[in-house]
Parts: sequence; structure tokens; C-alpha cells
Amino acid sequence: MTTIALFAQNDMDSTLVQGGSLDDVVVTAQFAPQAINNTVYKVKVLRSSEIQAKGATYLSELLQSEININLAQNSVFGSNVEVQGVSKENVKILIDGVPVIGRLNGIIDLSQINLSNVERVEIIEGPVSVFYGTDAMGGIMNLISKKQQNKTLEGSVSLFYESINARSLTGNVGYQFGKNIFRVNGGVYQFQGLSTLDSMRSVNWPKRNDYFGDVLLGRDLGKLNVRYSGHISKHDLFTLGDPDRHGKIKDINYFTRRIDNSLSLNGQIWGDKYLDVTASYLDYQRYHDSYDVDPVTFVGVLSTKDTQAKNIVKYRYAGVKASLGQNKHSGIINYMLGVDVNSEESTGQRLLDKKQSIGTSALFSVFNYKLMNNSIELQPGLRYTYNTAYGSLMSPAFNAKFNISSNQKLRFSYARGFRAPTIKELYLDFHIKAGPISYVISGNEKLEVEKSHSFNLQYSLNANLGNKKAILIEPSIFYNDITNLIDLSVLKDNKRHYINVDKFKSLGGRISLMYMPSSKFDVKIGYGQTGRYNQFNEKNDSEPIIYTPELSSSIRYTLKDSGLRLMAYYKYTGKRKGFYYDKKSKEIKETIKSDFNNLAFTISKDFFHDKLSIQLGGKNLFDVTDVEVTNASGATHSRNLQLWGRSYFAKATMKF
Repeated sequence: MTTIALFAQNDMDSTLVQGGSLDDVVVTAQFAPQAINNTVYKVKVLRSSEIQAKGATYLSELLQSEININLAQNSVFGSNVEVQGVSKENVKILIDGVPVIGRLNGIIDLSQINLSNVERVEIIEGPVSVFYGTDAMGGIMNLISKKQQNKTLEGSVSLFYESINARSLTGNVGYQFGKNIFRVNGGVYQFQGLSTLDSMRSVNWPKRNDYFGDVLLGRDLGKLNVRYSGHISKHDLFTLGDPDRHGKIKDINYFTRRIDNSLSLNGQIWGDKYLDVTASYLDYQRYHDSYDVDPVTFVGVLSTKDTQAKNIVKYRYAGVKASLGQNKHSGIINYMLGVDVNSEESTGQRLLDKKQSIGTSALFSVFNYKLMNNSIELQPGLRYTYNTAYGSLMSPAFNAKFNISSNQKLRFSYARGFRAPTIKELYLDFHIKAGPISYVISGNEKLEVEKSHSFNLQYSLNANLGNKKAILIEPSIFYNDITNLIDLSVLKDNKRHYINVDKFKSLGGRISLMYMPSSKFDVKIGYGQTGRYNQFNEKNDSEPIIYTPELSSSIRYTLKDSGLRLMAYYKYTGKRKGFYYDKKSKEIKETIKSDFNNLAFTISKDFFHDKLSIQLGGKNLFDVTDVEVTNASGATHSRNLQLWGRSYFAKATMKF
């Protein structure tokens, strides 16, 4: 594997790589594992080398410098991702093609997804509903776990410390014997919490403890591989409360437990056909302990009213997805046929009848036609879905790739994406008392499916300048139009319920440039604009699409003699304007979220024939904490939780 392959990143095509490697092959939304340069979809790959270079422990940290990808932080729900202006339920997170479950307020907490066992992250921006069904309107992120090794016995142990009083210990070991492989991975992460607030005791970055473990059992069956993957994790989040208007204080300890199981069979059959079958069973629980705190001594007593038995939410997912594809590089016609069947079940005191379930069955097919000596590829696709809650749905897609020359490509995609209502949105039955008043928030069994029309256009020029020099230029544009967005109704008679009321559009683009003067040095820079729909534009005569600029860059340099590797990452996120309805004045007011900069660097070096790796680095060097949000009159009315300030870290990894 070459140095260039190790540091290829972002949306830069792997054709810059001299030679080939496994890192050049992607599996997300493909008929069969495919070289990234040949894919019809534009796939962005973040490799393990970049995970290490950024000192990223969790997925949220890895994505902080990516263009058209933005993160929002909530002290309880965690880190949420937005892709091309589309967020929450509409961005699907997968691990080896299996969905990550357990959304809270529509959010999959990216700060709970540990990267210690991840080989690479494959990202597709825009709808991939034909391949992956619901929740994929904004895009997908597929984490590919480590499944292979070169030696009979190998492993590593890593120690990590960050100056915010965070530490972790992770380890893995793999044993390969004959045609079999056995791998285990596990670790613990501890963070003591910190606050960027002027508060007596509340902490907006709560104390947390994470424990996780993975196991892989695999066997080579010739051209087929069978694998069992198991994952278990427990996340413990402790939040401190401030006194309310009556002087009462409540602390809450949140617990999240995941047990994931999957069994997969994939590989070549019948000559040139590729079979991919995955069966999965996922079990998720979230609950909390509440403590009534004495305002003088600050001693907490476990609440007898808000107990685990009353607030626990259990969620189970069982599914089978199978596809059969033909993918001849020289073939004129290739195809994939697939079936996707799953069942979701949730139980809890806040659901109608305390238990609800939804079943989904889908058939999908995708065809690829190559014309004019492979210069043009046309790829139509269609997914038929039957859901026990909303009935039938057809979701079409069309992709095209034009090989203008050996180093120029143009990709176009259109998709009709969709998101099905969740069990919570359909069957929520939540009653809460505030003094003498009782409030009810309920689901709506008549909800319609959210639907989108989405377009993406991307061009790439990859030029080899000779003498190991190369340049890559990639401009792209996107447009998303989403209707029937699901939201809560206004409060009426102390009641709220979910309704199809909203619409959303996003429009924007980016241009990425990579210049590599040598195999030891490369510079990358990207600029993007993301426009988001202003739902109040018809009422206050303002612009319908409001744009936010972004700028990112990275530099990699390896000192030839010492082997010292230097990396720096930077992202500027511009001002973000928006509007909100002020209930007191009954007016629509403008808000501005301030711009901010994020700069990080790392220095790393290997010792003892690469057996020991030492890494030092700094994150958020501009010391950004909360981001100010102001209204049109200039008065600050809120702070947006973004980053926790400047920090420094050290990491040591011993391999054997």
C-alpha cells in the first residue's frame, strides 16, 4: 500500500493512488465490491489513516471538517449530523450495511459510535432510498468494520488522553487459522464533563462513561464468506440540574444499552454473480434514574415518581436483506435484484397500548447500461415497499456517469426519496403534569410518508502531472425538495400531535481541490454553499433560500528522514441566518447564528519497526465553545452548543 493510498481522503478519487489496494474498493450501494473510480454513485471515503490522523474517537469528531456536512450538539440527545442541509431522521447511519437504531428526538447520537474497530466510512450524499429504503433521503454513512488481517495472530492496545479530562483504553486481537478468522475488540471511554455556561452547577457537556465490545467470527467458503458480527455497548450520561423557579433541583442519569447481532454471507456464485445476504437482530434500551437534590447540601435521593420502569424505552429490529448482482466491468448490461424484509417493535409506558410494531417488505432492482464503449453508464432503479402502517410506495431513481476522458468524469443522479413515519410519530401517548395542568403529546396513525425529489451533479478532473505530482478538481451542485415533513402541531387545549404540515428545500454546491506535489506532501481545499428553505418567506417577504458558506482545508506532510507525519485540518462555517415565530409579539423575527472556525493538528511517528505509534495533537485551537445566536435587533437570545473549547491529546498504540 502506498503512502498516497494511506492519506487519500475526503471526496478525492482514488485514481490518485499509484497502484491498487483494498482501500480503493467500496461496497455501499454497489452491485458488488467495486473500485471507487468506477462507481456510478459518488462515494466519499474516510479511511482509518484519516481517523488516526484526526485523533477521532467517535464519528462526530471525524466529520467536523467535512464540507456540506454539519453537526449540531445537544447535551442530552448528543451529536446530530446534517448532509446537504438535510438532517435528523433523513440521514441514515449504517454499520456494515445494518442500520443503527435508537433515535432520540430524531437523532442518532454520533458521539456514541466508536471508531476503534472501523476500517473506513463510506458516505453518499443525497437519496439512496432504492438501496436502503426509509431514512436515506439526505444520504447515508456506512461504517465498514475491520474484517481482515495479514498475520496468524495480531492485535493492538491504545491509550488515549485528552486535556478535557477524557481518557480511553481500547484493544483488539485477531487470530486467523486456516480458512477461519476470530477477532475481538473492546474498550472504555471516560469523560468527566465540563461546562461553558455561567451556571451554579449545570454542565452542558455532561459526564459520561462508555463501554463497548465487538466480536467477529468468519470463515472462507471458497468464493463465499460467512461472518457473524456481535456488538454490545453501554453509555452512561449524567446531567446536573439547576434550581427551578420553586428552588427544586433534579439530576438525571441516562443509560443507553445496545446489543447488535448480524450474520452475513457474500461472495461470487454462478460465475460472475455476486450474492450478499445479511440477517440482523438489534436490541436497544434507554432509561434514566432521576434524583431529587437538596438545594443546600446538593445530596441527591433517587426519585420514587420518575422510575426506570416508567421511563424505559425498548426498541427491537429484526431484518433480512438479500441481493443478487452481476457486475462485469466489460459487460454492457449489469443488474441487481434484491429483497429487504424487517420488523420493528417498541415497548414503553409512553406508547399507545404500551407496545407497537411495524413490518416492512420491499423489492428493489437496479440496472446498469454501458454505451459507446463504456463512455456512458445509465443506471435506473426502482424500489417497491409495503409497510403495515402506511401501505405501498414506489421509489424510483436514475443515475448516470459520463466518462468524458480517461481522467474526466461527470456524474448525475435523481432520486425520489422517502421517510416513513416512526413508531413514536404514529403511536406516542405521552401525558405530563405541570402543576394542576395536564398536557398530552400524541402520535397520529394517519400520517403520510415524507417524500423528496433530489438532484445531484458532480464533475471530476484528475490529472497526473508526472514525477509523482497530481491534481484533482471536483465541483458539484445539489437540490433537494422535501414535502409532507412531519412535525408537532401547535398547542391547543393542552394537546399536541404529529402532523404532515411542513416542506423543506435545500440548494447548494461545493468545489474541492487537491494538489499533490509529491508522495510526501498534499494540500486540499474545499469551498461550499448550503442553502436552506425559509418557511416564513411568504409572510415576511424575505429570500426563500438562505445560504451559509463553508471553507475547509487540510495539509499533510511527511518528513523524509525522520518519518514524522504532520497533519492540519481547518474548517470555517459561515453565518447562518434564519427566522422564528415569537409567540409573545406574534411576529416573525430574524436570527443570525455566528460564524466560527475550527482548526486541529496532529504530529505522529512510528517506532520499533512500526510496533509503537505515538500521536500528539490539538483540537479546536481557536477555542470555540458556544456559538452566539442573535435576533434582528441585535439582542442575544440563545447560545448554540457547538464545541467544548481548545484541547490537546496524546495517543499511544502498541501493535503485536
